[in-house]
Amino acid sequence: VNGNAREVTVYVPASRGASPPLLLLFHGTNGSGAGVFDESDAQAVANANGAIVLAPSSRYRSSGDWDHRTEETYWETYPNGSPTANEDLVLTRALIVEARRAYGVDAGRVYALGHSNGAFFATLVASALADRIAAYATSSGGLNRCANTWSCSFQGSGSTCAALRARAGWCACSGAEKPVALRTDGRMPPGYLAHGTRDPLVSVQYTCELEARMAAVGAVTQTALRDGDGHVLPSDFVSAAWRFLGPRRR
Repeated sequence: VNGNAREVTVYVPASRGASPPLLLLFHGTNGSGAGVFDESDAQAVANANGAIVLAPSSRYRSSGDWDHRTEETYWETYPNGSPTANEDLVLTRALIVEARRAYGVDAGRVYALGHSNGAFFATLVASALADRIAAYATSSGGLNRCANTWSCSFQGSGSTCAALRARAGWCACSGAEKPVALRTDGRMPPGYLAHGTRDPLVSVQYTCELEARMAAVGAVTQTALRDGDGHVLPSDFVSAAWRFLGPRRR
């Protein structure tokens, strides 16, 4: 992509049909496609539903951004949300094209899923490539209007965002939407939003802000808050997300 070799973990189940669905699985900071595939239940979901899984690896970035204090390996998001100028979005577009060519993937059943920094990127993918994404799912991500991810350290107890908003420590942030300004043209794909309420790295407030913003733009969501849990990728994340994603078509 743009002259750079990119690594992608590919899983093709023997059970796939002529037009299988496609899961795009995005890892967190300093992770890899192979790592998030192994750590998740994506293979079991693929086997049970005849789905293709593509789990790409992000690039090393020589400086930090709103989600990183310094150089690390992570997905590029705000402020570069251009499908043609953001190399990671160009990669995602290329993966969809290649999956259709190689495996006959159903263009109406392409789903983006991610954890942590990968969750932020999945949200960007859903908004920037809404004409190609049927629905998306996030784990420990959200929508950040603070200066950076670590500006807000809110944690709380509760099973709904309404309950959390009533707790002390809720952050007051009103800056630009990050990782992306959500679509307002009625084409924002539905989202499954999962988060632990005691996440010390990415505040659960960001998932609650994404839930509220999705509602404001008229998009469908399902939010799954794990009371007291931290910054982890649940072992059943992909299967739980699939129950929301699977029936949805673009």
